[in-house]
Amino acid sequence: MKPTTRRSFLKTTGIAVAFPFVGKVLGANEKLNIGVVGVAGRGGSNLRGVAAVKESHIAALCDVDQKNLTAAAKQFPDAQRYRDFRKMLEQKDLDAVVCSTPDHTHAIVGVGALKSGRHLYCEKPLAHTVTEVRALTEAAAKQKRVTQMGNQIHSGSNYRRVVELVRSGAIGGVHEVHVWAGAQYGNIGLSEADAPIPKDLDYDLWLGPLAYRPFRKEYAPFHWRHFWEFGGGTLSDFWCHYADLAHWALDLKHPLTIHSKAGKARSERVTESMRVEYTYPARGKQSPVKLVWYQGNERPKVLTEAQRKQWKSGVLFVGEKGKLFSNYGSYRLIPEDQFKGFQPPPKTIPESIGHHAEWVKACREGGRCGSDFSYAGPLSECPLLGIVSHRLGNVKLDWDWKTMKAKGLPEADRLIRHQYRSGWVL
Repeated sequence: MKPTTRRSFLKTTGIAVAFPFVGKVLGANEKLNIGVVGVAGRGGSNLRGVAAVKESHIAALCDVDQKNLTAAAKQFPDAQRYRDFRKMLEQKDLDAVVCSTPDHTHAIVGVGALKSGRHLYCEKPLAHTVTEVRALTEAAAKQKRVTQMGNQIHSGSNYRRVVELVRSGAIGGVHEVHVWAGAQYGNIGLSEADAPIPKDLDYDLWLGPLAYRPFRKEYAPFHWRHFWEFGGGTLSDFWCHYADLAHWALDLKHPLTIHSKAGKARSERVTESMRVEYTYPARGKQSPVKLVWYQGNERPKVLTEAQRKQWKSGVLFVGEKGKLFSNYGSYRLIPEDQFKGFQPPPKTIPESIGHHAEWVKACREGGRCGSDFSYAGPLSECPLLGIVSHRLGNVKLDWDWKTMKAKGLPEADRLIRHQYRSGWVL
């Protein structure tokens, strides 16, 4: 493959494509024909996840890396193969699309899939900017397609039990939540720019709608999460897993204010350790809520030293009658002596048949998924706003979610609104 240069890149920029609406109602015995964009890493997990559902059929595979595409094709030899997702969307027999690309191409793939009439499963967070997330949310509603974001912990049993506990009033009214993740991004060095592009990688397509930048070996296949241009580090990678629990249990949606507390942001690499404070308005009879996010070396001060060492990541609800800690697979009421002999409330949230399985079922039979875009959209906007606050110098954002404006901060627009190179539109 001929190496990509800035000149060749500009000659091969993407063009906006109008896709025909091809949505259809499936018969009882028809399988869901699925096209998968991004088939390695997390994409490989999603590919295996949907393929394991007996009512599904992998009809198309798409990846900008030929090596990944070849490997996936060995498992699904009957699937059509593509390097460019726009070509894949021209395949008329596709009913649904799975998008597992880097964050910066979620929106362009996802909106294209929705506008072409396909149902959509998209990895978290939904997109790389607030306006991209909103475009996905609105396209899903307008096209009336079935959607699911890839925060698979949402379908686990433990989260359902925690939501029931919080809503039952077991710890009283909740006014404060602490959410933390021990993972760290940004802790890598930088090799020289304009490094040789791997022969199997189509760098033009990997960048998608972004302006050209010289290749670094850290960008692909996975370390893109360490860079602002493509991802958002720990905050964007883990928020939709952990803060999901708080949003679900407390019916949170759009925050009023967002305020990052961290050191100075670097120009390219994401920040390793940071804290972000969010305030949410009252919801019906529920009081306003302060949610604090921590990552890297940051931890809530309300934890004991022993708890900090034991609980590497998790969510802590602070209620009027006690506290509730949860991670992915377990929960604990605090103080334990106070809740000795406590009987959990009756189960009111049905068990999920599986994150991928419920999406396939809803695509075929109708209905909605637990993390569809009406829920996942507002959830995904929050970490992106925390990043905006941080990259602007840790300024406090007074957020107007309807206009997608930080009040009195016009300089925030450049980070809130997506900016695509010529020829690429949502």
